[in-house]
Amino acid sequence: MENVKSVLKEQFDKTRQGSARHSGHQSKERVLKPGQVIHEHYRLLKEIGKGGMGVVWKAIDLIQQQGDARDCYVALKFLTQDFKEHPDALKALVREFQRYQRVTHPNIIKTHDLYRFGNNYFLAMEFLKGIPLNKFIKSHKNGLSLKKAEPIIKDMAHALAHAHQEGIAHLDFKPANVFYNPDTKRAKVIDFGIARPLTRAERNETQFDPGSLGALTDAYASYEMLLGLEPDPRDDIYGLACVTYELLSGNHPFNNKKAIEVEYENLSPKPIKGLKHQQNKALLHGLALERDERTATVDEFLAELFPEKSPLIGGDIIILIIVILTGFFAWGYFKTQQKTIDKPVTQEEQGLQEDVARLAEQKPQQAQVAELLKECQKHLDAKRLTTGRRGTALACYQEVLKREPGNAEALDGLQQIERRYQLWAENAFKNQQWHKIPFYLKGLELVNPQSPILNDLRERLKKRPR
Repeated sequence: MENVKSVLKEQFDKTRQGSARHSGHQSKERVLKPGQVIHEHYRLLKEIGKGGMGVVWKAIDLIQQQGDARDCYVALKFLTQDFKEHPDALKALVREFQRYQRVTHPNIIKTHDLYRFGNNYFLAMEFLKGIPLNKFIKSHKNGLSLKKAEPIIKDMAHALAHAHQEGIAHLDFKPANVFYNPDTKRAKVIDFGIARPLTRAERNETQFDPGSLGALTDAYASYEMLLGLEPDPRDDIYGLACVTYELLSGNHPFNNKKAIEVEYENLSPKPIKGLKHQQNKALLHGLALERDERTATVDEFLAELFPEKSPLIGGDIIILIIVILTGFFAWGYFKTQQKTIDKPVTQEEQGLQEDVARLAEQKPQQAQVAELLKECQKHLDAKRLTTGRRGTALACYQEVLKREPGNAEALDGLQQIERRYQLWAENAFKNQQWHKIPFYLKGLELVNPQSPILNDLRERLKKRPR
């Protein structure tokens, strides 16, 4: 890939010369409007999309048109007027261009180049025919059958799998960032605006971190993304599972609620009618709130949702074999038990059996507490602090203290939970992520209603900038 800095410099120099010829003011504000020709060979037609960071125009490439090209349309993505005021706006666009160059794939939108027009910077991109997937889903309120949705699901998955293989996480995967062409039955993933490298070393080398923009879409963001944790392929898998569920049912799995709200309200998606148990289970696996319980890779998600049938033997034969083997082992077990029953039990053997049973019932309290503390640590490590379907660290440590009041390890565990909620709340204040703070305060209150910092945090939240 060409050095981006040299490409930018060349384009900027050309633009500066052109601007000087036409206006003499290189930094003059250029208002975009239909019919306008920019960068000498792109004629704007109409605005076709707008988000928090960018606005997209449909345009004609005049050079392609003069050469009678079959497809002379392009999409031009400009920074929005509001976002241009952000000090890292240009860095964000440059990083996005670099990521597109890195993740070239048939199911990812192509990006041609990065240009400057006055004080506007823009990406020239492939013009996609079709509609955003969110509009397609709205036109199918009851969802698609798995058979009809399969090509779309696989196109989306292949795009994400390729990005992950190239070391990039999308981190804003949602229906609006998938473009679907009903005629060709092909889907392409768009908008890598807040995508990030997966390796910490590469993130450390990059002076600008797109994650600092905070441009998440809450309903499709994983629990870990909302907490501001390091990016992971499983963040995209949560989004992919949400979009897949929505495509198959017509509805978001959690009614567009954030993962943090889903956990606190202990919500579960309804099984989708028409899917087999294994397929609904595959969706639940991808929608797991905790990263460690979520599907590990995109390929695994596809394998669970579309399991391959064995070409060697049919289901009926498998069932027959199981029945035969079950009967055989049952007969063998019966014969063994019959021999045991027929053999008389001595008084010594009977006494030994009674001792073993009594010892099992009288398992030392210390051993029980030790086992419980291991479970508590597992919950703590998995961030199941005060909510979770598989138990919580809070409930576990409280159970330890019931059995052994004053247990130092359990008391320390409760303090760790309290410190974590305090730390998360402080980070949320620092990053002005006001929506997260009430959840952290609720968790803190559950652990220690008398916490000295609880009232202080509540007062600070009340005084936040509006």
